[in-house]
Amino acid sequence: MIECPSCGKKHRPGTLFCTDCGIYLPTGGTLRTTPLPTDELPQSPSAPREALSDEASAQQPARHAIHIEVLDTGRQVNLPIVSELLLGREDAAHGIFPDIDMTPDKGLERGVSRRHAKIFRQGTEFYIEDVGSANGTFLNDNHLTPYLPYPIKEGDRIQVGQLQLKISLE
Repeated sequence: MIECPSCGKKHRPGTLFCTDCGIYLPTGGTLRTTPLPTDELPQSPSAPREALSDEASAQQPARHAIHIEVLDTGRQVNLPIVSELLLGREDAAHGIFPDIDMTPDKGLERGVSRRHAKIFRQGTEFYIEDVGSANGTFLNDNHLTPYLPYPIKEGDRIQVGQLQLKISLE
């Protein structure tokens, strides 16, 4: 039996995802196989997401928001620039509340995982990373290797499951 490192539930060998908490079991719950430099990321997970330090703000270009358009439904989401945004589906029973909830866009039916991908910034650059989703993440029609960051830029198209998104950095 495989024991989930996050919640302790036991699963049969070969199971990919914990049915209770959704963690990717083959990696033992490790969310990154290759570490990223963290010198420009907030050091504390409890750091306020809304506020950037003066030093980090000085390094940023005049960008005020990340604009995401769900091409399949036309829904538009504007979010402040923060260090990390999780894309996925809300699951209150398991305490999963992504920053960009794809549930209203029929995320479940279109193959969006509860924890699907994340968009984060490092310095002045933005990246997307698939966080072990079941149906994959695509950047401009290129399949992303899970847990590896890929740079994104203005106008890039992202696909999570079967949902198409367009990114604008304002």
